[in-house]
Amino acid sequence: MRSLAEMSRATWWAFAVAAAAAFVAAVVTALALVPASVATGAWQLVSGIALMVALARGWAGIRPAIPFVGAAAVGLVLGVAGVLFPTSDPRIALLAIGMWAVVAGAGYLAVSRIALSFRVPDGGLVRIAWASIALGVVSSTLPAFGLGASTPLVAGALVAVGVITALASLRLRVLPDEAPAALSNREARRRDRDAKGR
Repeated sequence: MRSLAEMSRATWWAFAVAAAAAFVAAVVTALALVPASVATGAWQLVSGIALMVALARGWAGIRPAIPFVGAAAVGLVLGVAGVLFPTSDPRIALLAIGMWAVVAGAGYLAVSRIALSFRVPDGGLVRIAWASIALGVVSSTLPAFGLGASTPLVAGALVAVGVITALASLRLRVLPDEAPAALSNREARRRDRDAKGR
């Protein structure tokens, strides 16, 4: 469990950077300074680079890093595409936001499940994960129905993903290495009872 907690603490700042970049992109999009796809692409590119740097600096083995690699890779790929191939259709930006939110949410969920399997409290990371996935599904679904062709909607989605990412970074920062003593003692008593019952 320690390696996963170390990786989480090594990457929390990258998610904080991603959250800040999402807020900046939301402002730029709302003010129509650049096309929504460019602002979204820049946010994802910054997020992907920050996560890759965090993974390289805090490397604790490939297995603990797996939940975070997806968000980094998707951020880099979609970020480059958004910046190099701009479009005036806000639905493309909304789709990109949704894809990143789903992949990031899946990463948070994986970390939460691994932590809980070791009886380590995740601090509510599971709820943040499902919120990110839900936001991603909604953002990705709207363009499929021809909806979401609105710059304010893209700005709102960026704000939402920024808030969720900021909350996730706070949870990752304080993920403990092991279960609290009280929880461990309770588990020890339960196992002792099970052993005597056999």
